[in-house]
Amino acid sequence: MLHWIESHSILGIMLLVFGFCYVLTIAIFGAAAILSRRAVVRELKAASPVTLTPLAVILALLLAFLSSRVWTNVDRAGEYVGQEASALRQALLLADALPPDVRNNLRDSLKRHLHFIETQDWPAMGRGEATLQAIPTGLTDAMAAVLSFTPAQPAQQLAQERALVAIEHAFEVRRDRIRLSQLQIAPIQWAVIVALTMLILVTIAMIHIDNRTAMAATLLIFSTAVAVCLVLLMVYDRPFGFGGVSMAPTAFREVAVD
Repeated sequence: MLHWIESHSILGIMLLVFGFCYVLTIAIFGAAAILSRRAVVRELKAASPVTLTPLAVILALLLAFLSSRVWTNVDRAGEYVGQEASALRQALLLADALPPDVRNNLRDSLKRHLHFIETQDWPAMGRGEATLQAIPTGLTDAMAAVLSFTPAQPAQQLAQERALVAIEHAFEVRRDRIRLSQLQIAPIQWAVIVALTMLILVTIAMIHIDNRTAMAATLLIFSTAVAVCLVLLMVYDRPFGFGGVSMAPTAFREVAVD
């Protein structure tokens, strides 16, 4: 369900989240309106407004913690993609200093690896199914091509060493990219947010149970604020996903292989 919601566009996520929050608010308002006609209203109204303070603080701290982690992951995602593309571009440039057959093999291997990223790696990350078990054969072939000859000149030796370093760095950054694509807000964390939101809404309804106008206005304001926070979290939760604010393999497309 969470993947389905986060796979929508920003507008779609907004409609779903706001709809859920408002439906929940209407349900609590309706229940409070029914109870307001009964004798229990006096006992419910005795709820202290101070109860809202610890609940609101706990919810705010949780949202702040998750927001910080989510936006950090977004920054790291862009950093990893940029580093990986830069490493592949460097290996490609160093190929010009290698013997013709090695250069051609290296270029072909890198081209296949770029195709692998766009057609297999990226869709798998979007579905949350990318694993390190999928070996990038293009990258392993590129390393084998670089190691397949003995340098005859100092320039070739330097190019070989630098190319190996660049390919190894691409391996490492890809591993970090795949691991990052597996990170997301856990279902239990979403459940805690919803539970705290419901508790606060119920407490607000109890405090204003004898004043429907004040209750409706307060519930609407709070549910709107929570919905805005949830939209921000869901939009940025999966930077390699299919919906929200997600990254495209544009940096890899810019690594030109003739």
